[in-house]
Amino acid sequence: MREFSEVKFFSLQKLSGKYGVTVGVTLLLFACSIVEGILVEQLAPPVNLASFILYEIIAFLVNILMGILVSGRTYLYMNIIYDRPAAFADLRQGFVQHPEKAVILQIPFALAASLMTIPLEVFQLFYWDTRDLQVMQNCLSFFVIGLVVYLAVQLLFAQVFFLLHDFPERRPLELFQASVRMMRGHKMTYALLFLSFLPLFLLSALLFFVPVLFVISQLYVVQAGFYRALTKKHEDHARGPAGAWSGEMR
Repeated sequence: MREFSEVKFFSLQKLSGKYGVTVGVTLLLFACSIVEGILVEQLAPPVNLASFILYEIIAFLVNILMGILVSGRTYLYMNIIYDRPAAFADLRQGFVQHPEKAVILQIPFALAASLMTIPLEVFQLFYWDTRDLQVMQNCLSFFVIGLVVYLAVQLLFAQVFFLLHDFPERRPLELFQASVRMMRGHKMTYALLFLSFLPLFLLSALLFFVPVLFVISQLYVVQAGFYRALTKKHEDHARGPAGAWSGEMR
């Protein structure tokens, strides 16, 4: 596979002139996340154990429904990376292209996110005042375990939403399996791609997070570029000449 720097350079070239669309989509999804958090907390404010469990269940269900928007966003960035017309309305494709599959594909990501955040939320809600050192250590340990699981899920299933749009006829299990095969031997490269954006995120923090919308756009388009590069290494996962997403990097 091409070096990650080449994939990154190629992908960022494709983004030129399209920041208006991508930043707008990022803002919309960010607003949806904020509204989601507010609604969940209003429906089940976590004040005791029972309400906390209800809160986590509702938050999880809402998270998996967000898979529909993730699917639409993926379609937008695939259009960009393959030189197809890209527009804000591409988000609707998430509601058109098997939304039920998008919801299923989001499940492991939502589970991993919950596994990572629940220990911290438990400590904040129930043990913050006591500052019990043993409880703090236990919560931190579970958080680290959750973080490892979250990163593993992100690496193994990184391509599932791209594959959904490339192969809509496949079952979700087949898409998970295909992503695992495609990422075999490339997980380190994928991780390095993400880490290469860390300085830009830190710089955005120093600039009051103003540039972060552009950095996020770059990150997502590089993800799409990585998928395109992988399809050249896994021809059994790439469309033929008549397919929607075939094509050499150029």
